[in-house]
Amino acid sequence: MRRFAAAVTTVVTVLTLVSACGGSDYCDAVKNSEKTLNTFGSTRTDAGYERYAKVFGTIGDQAPKEVTADWKKLSTVSKNILKAQDDVGLKLEEMNDAQKTKKLDKEQRTKLNDAYKAFNDTAKERAAVVKNVKQECKITLK
Repeated sequence: MRRFAAAVTTVVTVLTLVSACGGSDYCDAVKNSEKTLNTFGSTRTDAGYERYAKVFGTIGDQAPKEVTADWKKLSTVSKNILKAQDDVGLKLEEMNDAQKTKKLDKEQRTKLNDAYKAFNDTAKERAAVVKNVKQECKITLK
């Protein structure tokens, strides 16, 4: 009976260790959002940036401590793009419409430029999350 109990304990321990190494909520979140992550910034619509912000926030909630702030910053700058667009009364997809953009005053343009600059200044954070995802999850993002 003791041998059986020892064998069961060993099997349970091994199964626990194997399942712990097989994945994580963080890696699952990254894998489930891989398409969105690989198109970051290319879908220039309100819906696209809402999706980016949501994905970054969700992954940030699951991320290891060393990259949580990076994911959260990516979420924040994406939300700030949307807020700036809303504040000036234009959707992101309307920014190619010269008739609409020429009506923006200097203050509105500054607001948009500040949001875009903050978004574009996330190279360090993007590099950190890409590196971490590759190390932690064995997923290579573009």
